[in-house]
Amino acid sequence: MRGMSATGARRLGWRAALVVAAVLGGGVAQAQLLAEVLTTTAISATFDSAVRFPSGSLRAVGEGVDTLARRLPGASQWGDWEGYVARGLAANLKPAFVHNVITSFAVAGYFEDSRETRTVEGPAGTETQTKIVFFDMMGSRMHVLYVIEAGEEVVWLIGHVK
Repeated sequence: MRGMSATGARRLGWRAALVVAAVLGGGVAQAQLLAEVLTTTAISATFDSAVRFPSGSLRAVGEGVDTLARRLPGASQWGDWEGYVARGLAANLKPAFVHNVITSFAVAGYFEDSRETRTVEGPAGTETQTKIVFFDMMGSRMHVLYVIEAGEEVVWLIGHVK
């Protein structure tokens, strides 16, 4: 059996180091809107598993979620914030991705009550904030969906009426 050359071993070592760095670094989002938060793959909302999210969605957990929620107008009316972030191809297709998230609420039986969009200067530059209020078929459960688009990021927060 033939041995590996020194050059081949170095190349393999660099590739292995890059793979390890990518795998270990994948659990922390470098999102400027949410600062340093831990993310996990998300396929559905915590409050209602019928609300499904597009591929590429990550659930954000950490102080960054609450900090971002406090910046939003009317945030004091809502609680139990859930934070999510899009990555990869999903983040690059912002309009389609946002439409997918909103449609998932409708499919799960939630109706849109109101919608507002505004552009503000955030910590990472100009951001577009869209606030959509939903209610269920019985009218007893209300949720707010804030979609925040800034640069290459799409972040959305879901709050429940207090």
